[in-house]
Amino acid sequence: MAPRQKHGSSAAGSGLQPGSQQALVKHTQLDFNALNIQVLRRYRQAFKLNVKARSSKDDLVLAASRHFNNYMVDEVDTIARFLYTVHSNKEKVTSVGY
Repeated sequence: MAPRQKHGSSAAGSGLQPGSQQALVKHTQLDFNALNIQVLRRYRQAFKLNVKARSSKDDLVLAASRHFNNYMVDEVDTIARFLYTVHSNKEKVTSVGY
């Protein structure tokens, strides 16, 4: 699936020049309807969503979609932190025997 941008977050609309060092936040579309209701209930529980435990699948899909779309992730920073963590913990992992 192609990533989508939030309304008004294009480079032209934000005043950023193409090729700017600032990364634009992109949202990945995720079809919550395709998920099992148990997965949606675990998502609700893990992120403490404000929806009843015995809600219908449609209510859980709506709540999970809203929650997921509100997260803004800087992909470059996330990848950099991941690589740093892997690199800095490399000695610990190799000493365990993995």
